[in-house]
Amino acid sequence: MIESNQKGYQTLGWIINQSEQGLFLVIADEMMQEEIVEIYRQGMVKIYDYKQHPNDYFFRDLQMWVSTLPETQVFIIANFHLAIQDKESLNRLNFSRDMLESLEKNFIFLTTSYGDEQLSVGAYDFYSFIKLKITFYNDYEMKLEKKKESLLVVNEPKKEEKWEGEILKQKLEEAHILIKQARDKKDKAHYEESEKLLLKALEIKEKLLGIEHLEIAEIDYQLAEMYKIQCKYKEAEEFYKKSLQIQEKVLGEEHPNTARNYNSLAGVYERQGKYKEAENLCEKALKIREKILGENHLDTATNYNDLAYVYFRQGKYKEAKILYKKALRISEKILGENHSDIANSYNNVAEVYAIQGKSIIALDYYLKAYRILFLKFGLQHPHTQLVYENIKRAYLEWNPKGNFKQWLEEKMQEDKQE
Repeated sequence: MIESNQKGYQTLGWIINQSEQGLFLVIADEMMQEEIVEIYRQGMVKIYDYKQHPNDYFFRDLQMWVSTLPETQVFIIANFHLAIQDKESLNRLNFSRDMLESLEKNFIFLTTSYGDEQLSVGAYDFYSFIKLKITFYNDYEMKLEKKKESLLVVNEPKKEEKWEGEILKQKLEEAHILIKQARDKKDKAHYEESEKLLLKALEIKEKLLGIEHLEIAEIDYQLAEMYKIQCKYKEAEEFYKKSLQIQEKVLGEEHPNTARNYNSLAGVYERQGKYKEAENLCEKALKIREKILGENHLDTATNYNDLAYVYFRQGKYKEAKILYKKALRISEKILGENHSDIANSYNNVAEVYAIQGKSIIALDYYLKAYRILFLKFGLQHPHTQLVYENIKRAYLEWNPKGNFKQWLEEKMQEDKQE
């Protein structure tokens, strides 16, 4: 537990144990919300998780659930940002403010920082009734807070230097070498070093080519990728948008590179729980790729997978399964049935069935993924181990008293005989 979050838990304890009634707001990312829910799950608090019950906000749904638990005084509403992704939901929330109060219960709404922004702007009536707001931080956010002061450094303005002739050639070569070095650093997972090299290359290229050149857009894109890897989502969003602005102007909206950027920016939004934005950008990218590349293209299949994951994160399992299977068919057609990327697709489909409690169907897909990875990489490879654990979990849910290792060995033996 992050030390400064202890105060947050103490405040939650006060709300749960001493506060009579009211509306409270907790700001935390989805991982932290899972931690909070896990801590209070076994107590007298009842939890409604919008990830488990995907839907827009309707007071009636909440009221009916509360009415089935008359002895309960405190209710935690987790992943509330999923329920307020559009104006209609926010309006319904505003109108139900007094009705929520009239239930005379303690409601603790858990939402991300994005959800907090949505509420403060789009549901002010509801927001004004919040008695207390608590913020929980993850590791990265804590480090960022500590670094804020060190970032506020005022630099002396530099004199402009003209590059001509031989110096110009040298600077171009220098930028080229910096970009190559940045890629090497990235491949070795030295992300901060890669980022610094790219920033230096960007400075040179902008001076040589101007700020609206496609080469600038590509460096911006690579920087955004670096920031995303390091969970610096604000910076990643900024550089993806900067890259997009150039690409849309030079290449137009319907270009594969522009689609790639839409999809990558969607990934940043997804990680922050901004699912509507992520969904819209994924769909935008998909339309471009279907139109320009066609359905039977690996980039299109990647887009189906990414959009499916956004659906999966919102609990839209039916939609996710359709797209995961579509991506699987395309990948099988292009790569063949025994490619390692196919194993990932089988695992994705299995995950949807598993979370829906369809363990037997999930096992079939997990096994297909496991066979590919086992033959290709062996049992000790991280990807193989991950699928192995997924099979084990699904098997024990289906047959809690069964001998998992024996069952798996028999399945693998059947595969050899075939």
